[in-house]
Amino acid sequence: MVDRKITDAEWELRRKLALMCRVLGRQDSIGLYGHVSIRVPDTDKVLMTPGAGLEKTTVRVDQIFVFDLAGKIHYHPGGDMPIQIPAEWRIHTQIHADRPEIGCVAHLHARASTLLGIAGRDIVPMYAQGSIFSGGVSTFDDPRMVLDDGSAVALSQALGNRIACQMRGHGSVVVGETAEAALAACTFIEQNAQYQIDAAPLGGLKAYAPEVWDKLVAGRVGGGSGRLVWDYWERKILAEGVPF
Repeated sequence: MVDRKITDAEWELRRKLALMCRVLGRQDSIGLYGHVSIRVPDTDKVLMTPGAGLEKTTVRVDQIFVFDLAGKIHYHPGGDMPIQIPAEWRIHTQIHADRPEIGCVAHLHARASTLLGIAGRDIVPMYAQGSIFSGGVSTFDDPRMVLDDGSAVALSQALGNRIACQMRGHGSVVVGETAEAALAACTFIEQNAQYQIDAAPLGGLKAYAPEVWDKLVAGRVGGGSGRLVWDYWERKILAEGVPF
């Protein structure tokens, strides 16, 4: 099925979303479950990756869904099989609606950060890149799938103005003003969580004063780390030669 109304600018956004999906698949942060979205600027259109069952590391541009903020599907790349609608699409439409400054939303099923949620442990900054979570990672204390409007609203409220929320016993939600910023946050939350788990038998974090983290965050001007993470992974994905 071909979406013949797509503009060049939107095609590039769909390609960016497909690339990010492949990266998160390579990082094992999404796989059988998990999905990502990008909002088309100055519109109510939300581009979204396929749902459960599709191989995330080879997602193509023509496999991207288009929703609006009300949840109506404007483009469906095929039947439910093999292109499955993301069952938890409301995660994306609700957060994009509540936070118009957010350009990208990722629902992850990454192991380390999910494990900390299961154990009821807050994610706290453990290393330099983890400083982006110094404002706190909230918790949505419900392991069930987000399949109705009420659950989506509750999750969005739990996320608040933060960049990440643990979905205890389920996964996490990570957001960014851009896809590049969101990918960096997705990468760093899992690395930070793994350091947190690995450090626990050694006594855990030797705490820094809060102002140390504040200075690290303040020093990240121009989205440098997000761009570096994106460029690094884009080169790796392009080197695989799988068409978009």
